[in-house]
Amino acid sequence: MKNKKWILLLIIAFPSFFWLILETSTINSRKLPFYGPKNLDQNHDTIYHVVPDRFGIQTITPSDSAIKYLSLDTFPIYAIMFVSPELRPDAYRLTGLWEYINYKKTKIEGIPFVLVTKSENGKSLAYDELKNLDSAKNIQFLTLQSSIFENAVKSYFSGKPYYIDYSFFVLVDQNRHVRGYYDARYVSEMKRLIEEYQHLRLKEEKQKLIETNEIKKSEK
Repeated sequence: MKNKKWILLLIIAFPSFFWLILETSTINSRKLPFYGPKNLDQNHDTIYHVVPDRFGIQTITPSDSAIKYLSLDTFPIYAIMFVSPELRPDAYRLTGLWEYINYKKTKIEGIPFVLVTKSENGKSLAYDELKNLDSAKNIQFLTLQSSIFENAVKSYFSGKPYYIDYSFFVLVDQNRHVRGYYDARYVSEMKRLIEEYQHLRLKEEKQKLIETNEIKKSEK
């Protein structure tokens, strides 16, 4: 009978104990910054800059004025790079990513990388070296018309620190806030991107757990 009471007590105490572990873990001990312009709403709460994850592409056929939408909303969190044609001679800007693909591929398999290229007159202006990245299934390619490409770059790098280059990877969270910039030329920067991506995923899973627990409580 005593054993049953102990089991019942553990069942009751487990949610609180688990919550305590989450609150004192590295999930909360580390805070990633929010980049971009910040505003205040009527309650004086901070509103963080939101980047677009859906791009309208005008069809090339003159008789067809429909707009096709390319969307990144299938990725809760992703890292995105805008590959400018002006950087074609600088394939070394992806050296850190190459290193992981060739020698540490398992460490980046779960991270959605999006490489965005520019097109003019329906032709992609990306450099050929990008084609060799096709072997990594988690690397997605997105081609945007020139004007849409430039507008997207302005949004993703809006209010960026002065030392951030437009060729950096941008880490975007589930609410479409910019949480980090990374220079893909360096393995150390790619390692930081991986760690901070995993940190955001842990935060996301924690939030889902909290919401699920709240739903169960309300049902009772």
